[in-house]
Amino acid sequence: MPTGPDSFPASGANSLASIARRAVARAVDWALLGLALAGVAFVLSLDPLNGEPVSPGARAVALALSWALMNVVYEGVLTTWRGRTLGKAAVGIRVARLVDGRSPLWWQSGMRVGVPVVVEVVPGLLGAFAVGVIYWAAAWDPMRRGLHDRAAGTVVVNVR
Repeated sequence: MPTGPDSFPASGANSLASIARRAVARAVDWALLGLALAGVAFVLSLDPLNGEPVSPGARAVALALSWALMNVVYEGVLTTWRGRTLGKAAVGIRVARLVDGRSPLWWQSGMRVGVPVVVEVVPGLLGAFAVGVIYWAAAWDPMRRGLHDRAAGTVVVNVR
């Protein structure tokens, strides 16, 4: 099991992914999920039983739950199956188990996406700040692991 950044190659395949690549991958993933959420928002704008507009409060709750569910399914399934999401594939990085470098097990992928998703439901700036702390903790970690990576026993590495 790797014990620090010196356990990884300095560059190329299986070297630690940069914070910049990880941020771009996250932005791509969130953009894709945002497009899907826009479709959900359209569907949720009217009550299917009477065609009347849905109340803003009910719509906000439905959208928050939809966002969380889409995140868990999208990231959880792709990370378990391929070791990476579409955003990570686009920038050439993948998630690996810290112990052996293979794709995460289902529970690791679930933990990895679950930690930020649970915090995202905290409303307002507090929730946004907490999610930022989870992801940006990687900037201060020697192996560039966010809190979600540490909880799941994973690390993000370059594919090429």
